[in-house]
Amino acid sequence: MKRFFVHPIVLTALKIVVSIGLLGGLLLYIDVDAVTASFAAANGWYLAAGAGMAAVQLLIHLYRWRYLIRLVDAEISNADVFRSFFVGFMAGFFTPAQVGEFAGRIASHPTVNRSHVIGITLIDKLYWAALTFVIGGTGLAVFAAEQYASSWHFTYRYLITFVLGFIIAVFLSPERVKVVLTLLPERIRQHRFYEMILVIEERFRNRNAWLLFTVTAALYGAILLEYYFLFNAFGPVALGDAMMCAAAVFFVKAVILPVSFGDLGVRESAAVYFLTAVGSSAAVAFNASIVMSFLNVILPTGIGALLVITLRRR
Repeated sequence: MKRFFVHPIVLTALKIVVSIGLLGGLLLYIDVDAVTASFAAANGWYLAAGAGMAAVQLLIHLYRWRYLIRLVDAEISNADVFRSFFVGFMAGFFTPAQVGEFAGRIASHPTVNRSHVIGITLIDKLYWAALTFVIGGTGLAVFAAEQYASSWHFTYRYLITFVLGFIIAVFLSPERVKVVLTLLPERIRQHRFYEMILVIEERFRNRNAWLLFTVTAALYGAILLEYYFLFNAFGPVALGDAMMCAAAVFFVKAVILPVSFGDLGVRESAAVYFLTAVGSSAAVAFNASIVMSFLNVILPTGIGALLVITLRRR
């Protein structure tokens, strides 16, 4: 029975059921007529601006991955970068915690050492997580301070600032952290699985960290702007409120276990909660999040699936 519930097909089916349940529960909570009316009256210019920011996001994502993969293979072509990014994205979409992204990228770069691809992908994930906590944590802290002022203590601000500052310091100075790796026993450092860590130790420097951190921050800026445009496509939301709520949504989505399919339902539920708290409507939050999911998750997954089909035919 235990093996049955950890089978990939069963896990995928369960996540689909959870996603449908969460979305269905939201539609019972919010006014479906308001959702329909909001879609019908959507502002085309804001929708176009949101789609444009989604395209900017993809370009930044591709640049980040090209920069990282070229740390281990400077001869990788742009076509290979494009293929590996979308195939990895698609594989991650169908697997718990997006672990399939590692396999998708490995399969897309058969000439590159597998350990190198895994190590570079780990860097990609770590810096994405770090910026999620820095930007998302800031948004959530501001939201809590505004909405729960009676429970907010001024010491929380210093604690949060210290934690986020520590994360920034660590991720901008990886060479200091890597000194700890030299203290590991030799039998661990010589293990074949240590190769994925060794590529980080040997190829990733402070200058690489600064560039990756900056590019990832720009990527988050594009995401927040996309949310702002999509929110306003369905109803007026102030820039500050949109940025704060969008950042908080990404923080919550990051810390919740991957219980749904492509985070569908989780993202929408979080958006409804945060946006209604600042005076907007649930329909605006729901519609914007659904469009966001299509542009940022479903569409890239579809591109990856088409690339896999094309490669198999070849």
